[in-house]
Amino acid sequence: MDVGCLEVVVNRKPNTLIKAICYGAGVLAVCFCLLSFMFSYLLLIPAVLCAAAAYFAWLECVVDFEYVYVDKELRVAKIQQKQRRKELAVYDLTKMEILAPIDSHHLDAYKSKERKVLDYSSQGDENKPCRYALILSDGTELILDMVGEYGAQILDIIRMFSPRNVFRN
Repeated sequence: MDVGCLEVVVNRKPNTLIKAICYGAGVLAVCFCLLSFMFSYLLLIPAVLCAAAAYFAWLECVVDFEYVYVDKELRVAKIQQKQRRKELAVYDLTKMEILAPIDSHHLDAYKSKERKVLDYSSQGDENKPCRYALILSDGTELILDMVGEYGAQILDIIRMFSPRNVFRN
């Protein structure tokens, strides 16, 4: 079975704290800007800093993760505000120890080990049945949401080349 590229896009649940920081920094930027016209132009410096903080918080308000499977590699990218795409990492699936649902008993042997956990899931309850843990041999654990038709196809393809390491229950 020759598969060129499969891709899954997962929408992350909005973070209310980041939204509050975005709006608060925007309000502070406007206040400092108005105060700088009344008192001193030195207040433009905090206005610019607050505007920059508001911009970067705004970018983090809407985040999607994209998983792309290409030739035994899983590429993870972060899409901010449906505009900016940033490649986060490329994981070699030949170094995979196990891929199982997050609440599977197959992961019990790995719970006591110290690992670096990277959460690329939606963090919402609607995708909980599709949430998988991928543990690599270098001690990295990835939390992924394999949703939709392409998520199931990615799981099937990974299971084809590594059937002893992929579990569906």
